[in-house]
Amino acid sequence: MHKSNFFSDISSSWDDQHAGREEIERLRLFAGHFRLQAGERVLDVGCGSGRLIPLICEKIGPNGSLVELDFAPGMLDIGRGKPNGGNVTFMLGDVHAMPLPSKNFDKVIALALLPHLDDRASALKEFHRVLKPGGLLVMVHQMGREALDRLHGQSSEPVRRDLLPKKSVLESLLAEAGFSGVKILDEPDQYVAWGKA
Repeated sequence: MHKSNFFSDISSSWDDQHAGREEIERLRLFAGHFRLQAGERVLDVGCGSGRLIPLICEKIGPNGSLVELDFAPGMLDIGRGKPNGGNVTFMLGDVHAMPLPSKNFDKVIALALLPHLDDRASALKEFHRVLKPGGLLVMVHQMGREALDRLHGQSSEPVRRDLLPKKSVLESLLAEAGFSGVKILDEPDQYVAWGKA
């Protein structure tokens, strides 16, 4: 099964699993890592069911804009139903070759995406391409590498082998993609990587 079909098939249960008040509040606190500012243009890449839409829209305000991009139609269908300020665009696309102009975004945010990238080097180059000079890439997971790798290892295909890279590997990949000021946190309850375009 192709990953896009896999994620479309689990879209309803995925969204239900993350819709609880406690999970939403946890994500709200976690969103501080995104360093969002009013008026920014943001790309939520591999956006899934749009869990971040209300949080991002709250921070960027009516003068900002948000593009939600995912390769799973089922996930995007759910995202379209999330409350937003009318400044959100939904796009079906592959992060390895995004149908977006270069130097267009202040922030690229990737929540729970990194292990699922089939070609990390080309995806990171795409993230760099669409960021404005000085723009920020933020890749996050709400658990550390060891915990996430264990979870995926117990999952079914096609995500069983989707693992987070070691810090040194990701640092090299980000540098090769053109990012500077790279910082990576790998702690039991979070894995966060920042890189500046």
